[in-house]
Amino acid sequence: MKKFILLFLMQVSIEVYPQEHIENKSGEYISWTLLQLIPSPVFYDDYNENDSRLRFGLRWQITPVNVSFSANEYVSPVQFFKINPVRRFAGSAELFVQPEIATGSFQYSDLNKFGINIGTRLILPLIERGEDLAFSIGGRYSVRNSKSNVDKSHFGIETGLYFIGGIFGIQYSRNFNSATNYDFGLYFKFF
Repeated sequence: MKKFILLFLMQVSIEVYPQEHIENKSGEYISWTLLQLIPSPVFYDDYNENDSRLRFGLRWQITPVNVSFSANEYVSPVQFFKINPVRRFAGSAELFVQPEIATGSFQYSDLNKFGINIGTRLILPLIERGEDLAFSIGGRYSVRNSKSNVDKSHFGIETGLYFIGGIFGIQYSRNFNSATNYDFGLYFKFF
């Protein structure tokens, strides 16, 4: 009898309080877009023949295309902009764009404060399918002018270590030019 009453009450409560699940895609994309506006801190080598120093700046992490090597066979391995972090750090290749701005002027290398990096990187999992630790290596092309509008664009190699589900990381870039030999910074990417 108790089972009958329990089943009856469960059935009545389902019919009395039905709630329709409405998925809020606009809220999801608005919150994702706002989180992408949070920059990552970066330090640049401001260098010439006489002196050098570190210059602080901000960099935004944009991933227009990611191809996962461990995607389920029933879904596409290609994702655009809104990337699933599990598929990304379990092994993937991606294109990236990094707009950046230095907070002050480059005193020694005579570079403009604004720049953009365009490149590709390979991400490989190291611990727990990349969720605890992942590694990346890639190449990039940095577009930047001098203060007098002379083209100072250059190629570089980038490496990185990512942890806590890929939200945080450390990136280092070796640049192939004489104005700024390297840059390094923290990586923040919210998914």
